[in-house]
Amino acid sequence: MMWSAPPHTVLPAGHPIRPFLKPKSRVPRMRKTAGGAQAPKISACLQPLNSLLFPVMNDVPNQSADRPVSETVLLRAKQELEHMIDLNPQGMALLDRSGIVRRANRALLELLDLRSFKDVLDRNIASLFPAVDSEIFRELLTSATGYETREVAMKPYGGRQRSVRFTLVNSGSDNDASVIIVRDITAEREEAHYHEKACKKEAIKALVGALMHDLNQPLTVIMARAHLMQLALEKSPAGHHEDLQAGLEEISSLTVRIADTLRRLESPRDYVTQPYTEGVEILDIGQSGEEIGPWRDATDMAMRRLLAALDTHEPGARLHSERTAAYARRISRLLGLNDAQADIVGRGAAFHDIGKLGIPDSILQKPSSLEPAERKVMETHAEMGARIVGAFFFYREEAKAAHCHHERFDGRGYPRGLSGASIPLAGRIVAVADAFDALRFHREYRNPSPLESVAQEIIRGAGSQFDPEVVRAFNECYRELDSMFPHMPNR
Repeated sequence: MMWSAPPHTVLPAGHPIRPFLKPKSRVPRMRKTAGGAQAPKISACLQPLNSLLFPVMNDVPNQSADRPVSETVLLRAKQELEHMIDLNPQGMALLDRSGIVRRANRALLELLDLRSFKDVLDRNIASLFPAVDSEIFRELLTSATGYETREVAMKPYGGRQRSVRFTLVNSGSDNDASVIIVRDITAEREEAHYHEKACKKEAIKALVGALMHDLNQPLTVIMARAHLMQLALEKSPAGHHEDLQAGLEEISSLTVRIADTLRRLESPRDYVTQPYTEGVEILDIGQSGEEIGPWRDATDMAMRRLLAALDTHEPGARLHSERTAAYARRISRLLGLNDAQADIVGRGAAFHDIGKLGIPDSILQKPSSLEPAERKVMETHAEMGARIVGAFFFYREEAKAAHCHHERFDGRGYPRGLSGASIPLAGRIVAVADAFDALRFHREYRNPSPLESVAQEIIRGAGSQFDPEVVRAFNECYRELDSMFPHMPNR
């Protein structure tokens, strides 16, 4: 069989790994052994014959008829092994017993981001991969199985993180020579990780679909029962069932949270876990669930459009809502609420009067005091506001502020006559912030009052109109609140 060796690395004469074949040289035919079986190729060169595997020679002499068969077979196997290394698309190197690189291919240089074979040859394989524990190479080189594989994550020479598989092949007995195959499996791992996440996301959807199916009816029954019980309580004398009413509020809130959690996982965007107990990871619903940012932004925009519409019916309503929201956030922080909780209260304060969109202009813009019938109509704005705000998926907590900001701590407020702790905290905070702004700024029916007299009036209302704890926080910061909008008109 005649063939030409492909192009390969040109090294100086006398170098121990100078290629054994020149272009267009004649390759000796394969001879058969005495038993008639064809002699082995690559495996033969991995036998412990250092004198033949690593000779110091310039050229390979022509085959002689007197050359022993075993030597010819080994030479042929060695040549084939070297050409296999040169042409393989995976990074490969021929190592001696100590792990010193005696031959390497271009693919290995590219993997290491090196340009010259001088940077690789005669170096220990472990030194070429400083980011990899050298113990891994020691285990590979001393393996007696003939085939060992290790996978590691590494960041070679300042490059990006890679997953690399090292496979070492030897004769399995006396390891004078080994071949190491180095393969970048980063793309494989990333693709596998992507498909794994996709499968897990599908599993989440299937699980949540089943949960929604099985839990939807019980949740609906719980909510319906809670509302019916609340209606029954509202018909009872005020102040006799505060603890039970607060419990019903909590049941409704928790039920809504369960439903919202399940709904977020109907279309998971990722599969992210978080530590639960030692050695156990659980699904991170916040990171895995449907992205809520764009929806919340769209909801905020819609609500602010409604505020702008209200401003045309009640001039100054938008500025009033902005100031009330700022006051409510500051009072919330003094009461120990965190940023997220204070933001909920602030949004509830911003939209607390949105129900006035359903009030006739003749009542909203009346310059004098309202008649009793007109006041009844005006008082419906709290319930209408709660329905408007609560219709938005992300604003169920904020809706409580709109619903309860006219409740009084002594139970004589509207629309439900709640008292004490049965009034949601957001409603108690917004009640103080709303009153402060109403008294300090001009209204159609009232001129603004001096700061100190406004503060004293709110402080006198502690325990009757307002929550004493909220008033205490207000008393700490009312001068700061008043300085937030020094250039606002109508003061």
